Amino acid sequence: MTTPNVQSGIATAPLQAGGLAAVGFLAFSEVTSGMLQSWYIPLIPKIGQRLDVNPAQLNWVLASYLLSTVIFVPLLAKLGDRYGHRRMVLIVLGSVTLGTILTAAAPSFGIFLLGRVIQGSLGALLPLELAILRERAGANSGRAIGILVGCLGAGGAAGTLLVGMLGTNADLTLVLFVPAALALVSLATIALFVPETSTRAAGSIDWTGAALLGIGLAIFLVGISNGSKLGWTSATTLMAIGGGLALLVAFVALEQRISAPLVDVSLLTKGGVGFLMGLTGLFGLQFYGAATVSVLFFASKPEAVGYGFGLDSVGVAFAISPVPIALMISSSLADSVSRRFGNRTTLQMSSLLIAIWFVGLITFRHNLSVFISMGAIGGIGVGFIAALLPALIVSRARPEDSAIAGALYNTSRTMAGAVAGATFAAIMSSMLISGSQIPSESAFITIWAICIGVSLLIFVLAPFLNKLGGKAYQPETTEQMINLPVRESS
Repeated sequence: MTTPNVQSGIATAPLQAGGLAAVGFLAFSEVTSGMLQSWYIPLIPKIGQRLDVNPAQLNWVLASYLLSTVIFVPLLAKLGDRYGHRRMVLIVLGSVTLGTILTAAAPSFGIFLLGRVIQGSLGALLPLELAILRERAGANSGRAIGILVGCLGAGGAAGTLLVGMLGTNADLTLVLFVPAALALVSLATIALFVPETSTRAAGSIDWTGAALLGIGLAIFLVGISNGSKLGWTSATTLMAIGGGLALLVAFVALEQRISAPLVDVSLLTKGGVGFLMGLTGLFGLQFYGAATVSVLFFASKPEAVGYGFGLDSVGVAFAISPVPIALMISSSLADSVSRRFGNRTTLQMSSLLIAIWFVGLITFRHNLSVFISMGAIGGIGVGFIAALLPALIVSRARPEDSAIAGALYNTSRTMAGAVAGATFAAIMSSMLISGSQIPSESAFITIWAICIGVSLLIFVLAPFLNKLGGKAYQPETTEQMINLPVRESS
């Protein structure tokens, strides 16, 4: 019989056969995923130069990716629950390969962003792997999730450093092709060594919901990002924002009405998942929203604009590397730390570390060595939260809902990041150096100050975790207690 762990909130059960092997091969794919996700960030200045894009528009390099993950993640997770999680992992890696080739060969910024949108399917990789771990790793699922997130951070650190070295000396097109090879190697590894899951969920796929979510969010973000240029009270801006919100409201209404929704909104009212999703959204807003901003600050030339450090691709890569390195270490320790000190204390400590990071960016924005070192402090906090929240969310779902629960986590995080990216792009477009299209230093300070406020809000909400964050899923039948998979009928 399973018993809940009081500290972690994750149910315990005997480790199932093949669990350790599955963790190892999936960890390799997360290293690849981390490299792919970090690959473009140090190259953002060079991408802007190649495609003749201004700094504010470059926020869409990350925002377009995050936007597409909002649609891809719940859709592919649902398909994984229905048709097999390993099968969807292979489709994800194939799609990422295609999108990567498109970004490398893109003749314009629009085509480049199309490739980034296709790459957004990568966001579904972790939720699908969480479902595989739920079946294979049993009681060690919390620890295994920490390992996967740690490998994601390790890949991010390795990718950041590697692309920095290649970006200075190699042709940009060739550098952009490298992630395609990485994705293909990971695809072959999963295809050869990771078995398919046996749990299946019934129901059809909500294609209408996917369309409403994708179109609604895209229109809304376009309205937000162009508000400063077109005018916040202009008919175009108001129609885009209002129309996008209307479609999103229609999406929520549809999901509540149909029997097989794309996003099971009812999960948000069960087991404290809604509260955890709210914390996840706040986390995504600050971490993803500010990623491009810091890179642009590192690359800005102080002799030309009065701020920044004028770093090239190698310099930017090494400057941002403390964040993924610290994330890798802390995420692998998150399960042990939360068991020792409790989830609430771990969450509060993490949010304070992230707040200190952004305070440091503002305070030491003219001191390169201290500015860089602040990333290590923030990375520790990011790693703890990035490992803790998905483990808690997945533990509160039924086994057959594991992938969609993980997808809700990723959707909440990336949707907030996409909204933040569009909002921060609007801030950078509205706070310009006089007579230019270059953001002023005040724009960067404003964005970092917003991130400080969000971190402190997480700190304030953390004490309510035990009351509002729910408890781990408890099986109601003997079959559920021994975690027997429900096999699809032939």
